[in-house]
Amino acid sequence: MTNVNKAVTSGIEKIIGDFQQHPYYYFTEEDVRWRLVREIENALIADGAQHVRFSDGITSAIHTEYPTPFRCSMKERQFELLGPDSKGRRGHFDIVVLNAAAVARCGFEVLRFQYYKILREKLKAGGAPLPLLDCVIELKLFRDLAHPNRTESARQEAEYAMQAVRKLDATVQSNDYYSEPFAKRGIVLLFDNSELASDTLNVESARKSFFEEFRKIKWELLPDTLSCIWVAPNGRLDYVGGKTITEFVITG
Repeated sequence: MTNVNKAVTSGIEKIIGDFQQHPYYYFTEEDVRWRLVREIENALIADGAQHVRFSDGITSAIHTEYPTPFRCSMKERQFELLGPDSKGRRGHFDIVVLNAAAVARCGFEVLRFQYYKILREKLKAGGAPLPLLDCVIELKLFRDLAHPNRTESARQEAEYAMQAVRKLDATVQSNDYYSEPFAKRGIVLLFDNSELASDTLNVESARKSFFEEFRKIKWELLPDTLSCIWVAPNGRLDYVGGKTITEFVITG
């Protein structure tokens, strides 16, 4: 039986290692995403699990820009889960890995989650098997937190990161949309290569502001199926739901 967690973790660790060794390779978030998708898929291929069967055929186990199963508001860098009958918009996940057992019970329209009315009716009637996702990943790349002309401050960038955490919190826990978690595991990956573009002292100051804001998240109150990894060329910090993390450590 395929160990999806192992494949995802393997892919993430390879990208983290590559980012720390070759930070100049990563210009945009898309550079991170396509490399990570490739590494996770390679791990799945090695296990013969790169495809999953659904009622109408076969699809890739890994997808990008997958629609959220809920309506939400993300105004002003916040996250608010809106009611199922609200007029709010749906968002997208950067990367998802489908759960093979759940997918086997789905038709194409349910599986791809494009049409909200179909989705809503299936979730409400219990017609969408849960959890539908083995893993959901959100990515952020901070290219220059300290740039003097940037339109977003380091604290505002931290709010975007916190928004991603709260978005996945709504995905790995039951709520008004579904009685069971929609995904087994949620991971937020924060890559920061700001020192490539700015003076070291300015980067240190910007990161201090970033973490002063980001640490407002009470990880001890979040589920242990939710985690976050912050990575810089010379350091790393891991957050895991259910644990209190108070230190910011740079290594190397």
